[in-house]
Amino acid sequence: MPGVDLLERAEDFPPGGPVPVITDGECDVLRVRREHAHLGPQGAVLPFTPRGPVFRMR
Repeated sequence: MPGVDLLERAEDFPPGGPVPVITDGECDVLRVRREHAHLGPQGAVLPFTPRGPVFRMR
């Protein structure tokens, strides 16, 4: 989650910009306060119920 925290605090990241979360599914529970979406490989399962959209790639 350090990357998400960094983007949420960054002065040069648009305040209304959505946060992209790219993961292989092997991650801790993420708490993203901004609008966001998850991108992961086909078949990967997140260890939590995501609140943002989930996109899969082959």
